[in-house]
Amino acid sequence: MCLVLTLIVGCKKIDVDFSYSPTDPKAGETIKFTNNSSAGESWAWTFGDNSTSMSKNPSKVYKKPGEYMVTLMVDSTKHFTHSKLITVYDTIPTFVASSDSILYFHDVTLKANIYNPFKYDLVYQWTMPDNCVIIAGDLNSASVTLYFTTPGQTDIQLTIIQNGKEYNISRQFTIHPAQAPAIVIRTADNKVFRQRMINDRLDQPSMANSEDVYLIEQTCDTMLTFNGTVFIASQIANQIAGFQGLNIQHLQIDAMQMKWYITTPNGLFVASFDGSNLTAIDTNATGAIYVDDLRNRIYWATKQGVMAMPLVKSKNNQFSTTPISYNDFSNVDLITVNNKFQ
Repeated sequence: MCLVLTLIVGCKKIDVDFSYSPTDPKAGETIKFTNNSSAGESWAWTFGDNSTSMSKNPSKVYKKPGEYMVTLMVDSTKHFTHSKLITVYDTIPTFVASSDSILYFHDVTLKANIYNPFKYDLVYQWTMPDNCVIIAGDLNSASVTLYFTTPGQTDIQLTIIQNGKEYNISRQFTIHPAQAPAIVIRTADNKVFRQRMINDRLDQPSMANSEDVYLIEQTCDTMLTFNGTVFIASQIANQIAGFQGLNIQHLQIDAMQMKWYITTPNGLFVASFDGSNLTAIDTNATGAIYVDDLRNRIYWATKQGVMAMPLVKSKNNQFSTTPISYNDFSNVDLITVNNKFQ
């Protein structure tokens, strides 16, 4: 009998749902939540602002406008939950940011917040600084997603026209520096530069620090040891049958995919470990290369600057990825990556 009861209780199902009123609440206004769940004996509410309630039908006042994720859990069971995103409007039009701490080169969404219970047509016009890049929405959208390319303070303006009335909102944001790994580049005149890679976006190159200089001095792309065998660029054609007759100048290996990346006077190539399936990547490559296993990248030098693309994974070494340009350094003789976040 006990076993049967356990199975019945274990199979219970509760449809969790709730509603709230008013449906377009304002900051400072009392919101009444109604629990519409099909069953349950205990309730756990979280309101998205670090406040909670154990009442079945709680009330809540938000002090600040914005978007809040409200979640109801029934009977302390994570399978019996329901969440809704609630927009709390300001008493006057404004706009809110998706993050209180904005890092440069990181996405942030700005969203207009205007109380509009009568559903008037709204016109939006954003005025953005020069150091931002829009990636979703536009200057006439209710919301826009963007990132900033430099740190510091910046001003953003939004004009909203509602039922013939114009509102002009201005807010100042602080864009904080972000830590990230960096590609390290040495030029033929022995100058070392670093270029941080933030969320697959590129900072402007700057002078390297002492750690970068040490790393680049330890870097070698003309000789490497793999599985106890030493491979030297000028001699590898005698070690790998598929490379016979090639004038190899620089070499790297992708140990995960067992592929060679080599440069010759004819450019950059990828090949299988036995030298087969030799495939050209860039005929304009001039020498220095570096395989970054951690970020799945191959970097190489050209006369137009440093290029990069994902490592090739196909068995026959065919690829369709378009390389991207990292910078315009034309005389690079070594490349590496500093994986510390600085």
